[in-house]
Amino acid sequence: MPHISFSQLTFLVATGLGVTALLILGVYALKKAHRRQLGYADLKPPTPRVQDETAFVAAAFQSVVKDLKEQQQKLEQLLRAAEQRADANLRQFAVISREMGEGLVQISREGSIVFANPAARSLLEIAALSHRLYTEVFGADTKLCESIRACLEAGVVTRRQQVDYLCPNGKTRPLLASVIPLATRQDTIEGAICLLRDFPGDTSVPGH
Repeated sequence: MPHISFSQLTFLVATGLGVTALLILGVYALKKAHRRQLGYADLKPPTPRVQDETAFVAAAFQSVVKDLKEQQQKLEQLLRAAEQRADANLRQFAVISREMGEGLVQISREGSIVFANPAARSLLEIAALSHRLYTEVFGADTKLCESIRACLEAGVVTRRQQVDYLCPNGKTRPLLASVIPLATRQDTIEGAICLLRDFPGDTSVPGH
């Protein structure tokens, strides 16, 4: 779910409160004007008085305020629960990814690497991958970069594609790569996951 800060939540509730109050006052004004046009006021007994109508509006307004406060409390509870679940899922993801045999690289929508597990750092022979551009790590004109770019731009999924990765020591290492988009519930692409493993029969021949 999209992240909502406490200040944004408070602003939304306050806005809803103001709009509801205006609606109540507007309905009251329209009702009073309609009574005047039909001469309905002359047919009614002297009561209720203006004080009674004012008390009715005040009671209705207080009821709306109470309902909105209850809704705000429920939303705050849901927000805290969602944040707790997200933190727990993140910790679980970190534990699982460290134990994976496959290399896992998470790439942001802007193209920077935000996470790489130990297997990925070992396969790519780079100790620090975070905050680096994927084009810098994999080479801007490589097959793997083309797959990542297509994933970030259009959500294209690539599975078990054979690619040649040029290691920092100058050797070419054949890899099997899968690229999967990270999307929200609104189908907005927020990044990509790249899964890497050694290609069967890898001999790591020198590059030219």
